[in-house]
Amino acid sequence: MKHAMIVAGLGLAMAFATPAAAQSVSANNPGGLAKAMRDAGYQADLDVDDYGDPMITTKFGTYSGAIYFYGCDSTRHDRCESIQFRAGLDRKKAMPYSLMNQIVQKYRYTAMWLDDEGDPWVNFDVFTGDGIPTDVFMLAYTSYSDTLNNVANMVFAEENGG
Repeated sequence: MKHAMIVAGLGLAMAFATPAAAQSVSANNPGGLAKAMRDAGYQADLDVDDYGDPMITTKFGTYSGAIYFYGCDSTRHDRCESIQFRAGLDRKKAMPYSLMNQIVQKYRYTAMWLDDEGDPWVNFDVFTGDGIPTDVFMLAYTSYSDTLNNVANMVFAEENGG
């Protein structure tokens, strides 16, 4: 009887473990991450960046951007550890640092930098290690998209007469 209960318990544990494992994504598997995005209805085109590491081009709301992979093996460009959502916002005039400071203070998970023309780039990093639940990744993706939209409203407020 004990043996049957142990076998049944192991079978039950495996039944619950298998779907959970199938519902995770990782920077280790860029194709799987892109597939999860497409399955959720988002654009996700797998490519490589200038260093040979994986990259996914996508849209964050109405803004074009990319997901960059970091912590990858420097020669094989695999076994990546983390990702970064990134999009640039093209202003007519260089963005003042004071506005960038306001934005970073307001949006907790957002990092920003200005390119040579003073256009802001908005970053959001996610460490995946060996895997995070797909729904957590999608929450990060949609949160970044929402935050990017809010940041863009602030970035372009002056230019739009706001």
